[in-house]
Amino acid sequence: MKNFNWKKYLIDCLESTNFCCIGTVDPNGVWTNPVYFAYDGHFNLYFISQMKSRHMQNLKMNPRISVAIYKTEQKGDVVGAYIEGKAKIILDNEQEIQKAFDIYYARAGKGPDVQGYINNPTWLYVKVTPKNIYYLDTRMFGEDRQEVPMAVYK
Repeated sequence: MKNFNWKKYLIDCLESTNFCCIGTVDPNGVWTNPVYFAYDGHFNLYFISQMKSRHMQNLKMNPRISVAIYKTEQKGDVVGAYIEGKAKIILDNEQEIQKAFDIYYARAGKGPDVQGYINNPTWLYVKVTPKNIYYLDTRMFGEDRQEVPMAVYK
C-alpha cells in the first residue's frame, strides 16, 4: 500500500457519480438522504440543502455525518468511498459562502448569482470535513475496504 495512489483512485471514485448518500442522527435514530455533492482538493465535500429538511435539522443539533459515494451500477467491480466527518452549515460568512458556491458550481455547472445565497435562510451550503475516509475497490482489495492515510486529505 506504500505506493498506492490514493488521490487518483479517490478522485476517480468521486467523479464516477454526482450524488452521495449522507447519514445523520437525531433522537429518533439514523436518517439517510441523497444529495448532489462537490469536493475540494482536501476531499472536503460540499452540498446545499434547505434548513427545514430533516438532515439539516439533525446537523444543526449534531454535526457528525457519514457519507457513502459509489457507482450505482451493479455490473462489474465495486468502487466506493465512505467518509466519517463533521458537517458545518455555512451561515453569515460571505467568504465561506463564496468558496462553497465556487466549488459546488464548478462541478454542477453555471449556477445562479451567489448573492442569492448570502443571508438566505432557505438554501444553505454544508461543508463536510473528513475525520476518516475508507476506500473500497474490488479490483484491488476484494471485499475489504481500506482506510485512507490521513496525509492524503489533511
